[in-house]
Amino acid sequence: MLTMDWDAARKHCTERDWKWTLNLIDEYQKEMQELKDENVKLKRQLVLRSQLKK
Repeated sequence: MLTMDWDAARKHCTERDWKWTLNLIDEYQKEMQELKDENVKLKRQLVLRSQLKK
């Protein structure tokens, strides 16, 4: 699994004055967090369903 170092990416882009890229990083970081949250939610649902079937 690939993990993005958001802080390193921001630093890299800031040093090069790539402002448009900083906006992309913010968007992608937000999207990744939303996906992680959804993944946790779905895993919890699976656990609950498996416990109800017992």
